[in-house]
Amino acid sequence: MRPHLDPALGLLTYDRWSDAFGALHHASFPIEGSKRGQDLLDAVGGPRPVVRREIDDLVDELYAEGNAESGRLALAWLMLTCDPRQPASFHRVLPQLQHAVDEADLSQDEEELMRRRLRIWWRASEGEWCGRSPPSAFAIAAHETKPDPDETELGSILSGPARRMLAPAIVVMPKEKSAKLKSEHSAYKEMSGERIPLVVAKDIAGVRRALHDEYPHATAVVDLLLRDLREGEPVRMKPAILLGSPGCGKSRLIRRLGDALGIGVYRFDGGSSSDGVGYGGTPRGWGESTPCVPARAVLQYRIANPIAMVDEIEKSSVNPRNGALTSVLLQHTERETAARIRDVALDAELDLSWVGHLATANSVDPLPAPLRDRYRIIRVPDPSLQHLPQLAANVMRDLAAEDEARAGDWPLAADELSGIGKAWAARRFSMRALQKIVAATLEARDQHAMRH
Repeated sequence: MRPHLDPALGLLTYDRWSDAFGALHHASFPIEGSKRGQDLLDAVGGPRPVVRREIDDLVDELYAEGNAESGRLALAWLMLTCDPRQPASFHRVLPQLQHAVDEADLSQDEEELMRRRLRIWWRASEGEWCGRSPPSAFAIAAHETKPDPDETELGSILSGPARRMLAPAIVVMPKEKSAKLKSEHSAYKEMSGERIPLVVAKDIAGVRRALHDEYPHATAVVDLLLRDLREGEPVRMKPAILLGSPGCGKSRLIRRLGDALGIGVYRFDGGSSSDGVGYGGTPRGWGESTPCVPARAVLQYRIANPIAMVDEIEKSSVNPRNGALTSVLLQHTERETAARIRDVALDAELDLSWVGHLATANSVDPLPAPLRDRYRIIRVPDPSLQHLPQLAANVMRDLAAEDEARAGDWPLAADELSGIGKAWAARRFSMRALQKIVAATLEARDQHAMRH
């Protein structure tokens, strides 16, 4: 296994179950003679249920040790129990695996491979290969992410700068149109005159399925957000405001959209600024000048098409005397203007035309008409009791990703879902409330188990 990778992430790079098993067995039992290690070797090649039983016993022992290293090994071993013919077998693995990929410090090539293969595992969890007598999840992921032969041949010829030139990219900060940077903006030197990559849309159908699963009450919203994307072309999103009641999951949906597409989401709190200076940047002559939000997003994520999200846009100032945020946004959301916008802090002309502009709002009534015209208004419906089983299962996956001890929790029983539904209805079906209610239900379950 690659020594710098988390064991579970390392397994994602293997093409066959047997290779993954061998590498993980060596990492877990480096000393010959381990009884548990020998039991596993003896089980391999026998009936699948026997192999799974041995792995489950090992996983229980590893979790019982109660340390982070053992927990990471346990997650890796659980990956070997995932069977495409049994989609539910993926459920106790994927939330933690997704979290591990999101938090890992990976090279660009490694991260791209991990995310592509992990997306196949999510598809397997949805039953795409159920009933076909398929090979292992490792083999399916390897086959589905196999590069095009022409690309492979070209990639063997080109390397380094020549290969990078083939990837879509733009010069965001032309040198000839930039003043000398102040010392406080030295981080932007790496952008000056350099081509910044554009993230390309990949597996849009898979992204759609994953987001539909997470947001069963907002599938139409997901479809509208993805409507303008084209497979294999750079991600370019039209400005949109997600309009809905507090707690319906608007902000999180935007963040998850960014995760699924592999682009960063830079959040700006519309309710915290009395004017547009915080978003549009502070002038170079000020003691401490700050570039505009889209420029900061490009620098932070090192891509030319991140998402700049304004949370609660309706709470921002509309007073033009103070440089209203709404006025500043008009410049950034007009593509031609954004392609040659002058940043007042950097004193540089920037091409920010590929930055995506999304926002959330509880109401669009306070917004001026020109801004409402610039954005596509997408209403996010409130969830209801019919969506509870799926949404509660999603919350459990999120809790498992944050707490390894939750990975083995049993699904919610009918009586538990009934109690959660009553409490959730009293909280007007808020997604934030649902997270707290499910967490409290699991804690109550734990307390009951301890007393008995």
